[in-house]
Amino acid sequence: MLTRLIYPLSLREKVSYRLQKLFPNVNDRNISVEFNKQLKFDLSKTDVGHQSIIFNGYYELELSKTMVRLGKEEGGVMVDVGANYGYFSCLWAAQKAGNRVYAFEASPLNLEPLRNNIRKNELQTQVEVLPIAIGKEKGILKFDLATDKQQTGWGGFTIGDTKNSVEVAVERLDDYTTEHGIEKISVLKIDTEGADTWVLYGAKQLLQEKRIKHIFFEHNPTRMKLLNIRLNEAEAFLKGLGYRIEQRSAVDFYAYPKG
Repeated sequence: MLTRLIYPLSLREKVSYRLQKLFPNVNDRNISVEFNKQLKFDLSKTDVGHQSIIFNGYYELELSKTMVRLGKEEGGVMVDVGANYGYFSCLWAAQKAGNRVYAFEASPLNLEPLRNNIRKNELQTQVEVLPIAIGKEKGILKFDLATDKQQTGWGGFTIGDTKNSVEVAVERLDDYTTEHGIEKISVLKIDTEGADTWVLYGAKQLLQEKRIKHIFFEHNPTRMKLLNIRLNEAEAFLKGLGYRIEQRSAVDFYAYPKG
């Protein structure tokens, strides 16, 4: 794409946003990314987040930069809750041979595309795909696939049935890490369309013991309201456990232990 020739990257994003609707049939196979040209992804041209990768070479610019820096300088274990097609999982794993990713993806529609991208980039030994949801308690919950608008990342927990809902298994991160001997998490990235707070509730012990170093999470006010999750609930919970919070945008947050 010609937009890949535009710098700085922030300008590229503004220009491409205006052009994307003019190219509805753009190629979405074997797409390279800005921060690691060797990585290739098969994406979905109808998805707005994937369109950003296709036209710009990245998704969420500042978070991408931070993931690359932390992956190179610190490395270790990343837990990717809501891994989608694996952009952040693969980006983290590619920074160091010893980096490890636990990629949780609850949507059954995204699992094969996620696995495909991991295989395509030969990262099977570093990235483990886990077809379960992470939440505040172990069990089974309804998950809305949100297929109406052909957006791969808009699915999430729902209260009650919808026409596109399925049942998914839910685990607590505390339980999963204990059962699988995961001592420390360098990065916890959460993108669960409104249920990020529940993910954090299920990691209370990890957080109390400061075994998670960097946390990136989001607000989705519409979905949070449907799930009866209050705005700022996650921030209050994290602060109570000794974490500092930085708001990176209107809906994006970064947390890390005090001291």
